[in-house]
Amino acid sequence: MVNVFISHPTPYNKDQQSFLSLIEDEIKQYGLNPINLGKNNWSFKSPLQPIKMLMDTCFAAIIIGLERHHCYIGYEKEFTKNSKETVHKYTSSPWLQIEAGMAYQAGLPLLILKESKIYSEGIFDPQISDSFIFEFDLKKVKKELSPEIKELILSWVKHIQ
Repeated sequence: MVNVFISHPTPYNKDQQSFLSLIEDEIKQYGLNPINLGKNNWSFKSPLQPIKMLMDTCFAAIIIGLERHHCYIGYEKEFTKNSKETVHKYTSSPWLQIEAGMAYQAGLPLLILKESKIYSEGIFDPQISDSFIFEFDLKKVKKELSPEIKELILSWVKHIQ
């Protein structure tokens, strides 16, 4: 099996758990082995070194932006002339940004999936990312991956093999 680093926040609800299981099942069909630090490779060391060691065994990486934080109201650049009020801002785990950066620096081909409500910043900002970012509605992907996601995965698998 070919190792693929899969970066996602720890799921905290059934929809997220189901989606991640569907993604893992789909990529396993192509002989890919999804691995990450928190799931099956925990280390007592600081996390960056073990993540790098795991990534060194991988041929690609999948970054999955799922909701972790919901800010009902907030401010960007508060108390400046460029201040911007944000309402219902959803973000994912900051570890996704770190792991995506590490994967990019390692030269791993990236597949980026982002729950549509996740705020577009960093790796999830299509205006600054040099990778295609596929957005999905988690509520619509409960029992089966959409044909679009399956086709995207197949295209990505062909690219990395």
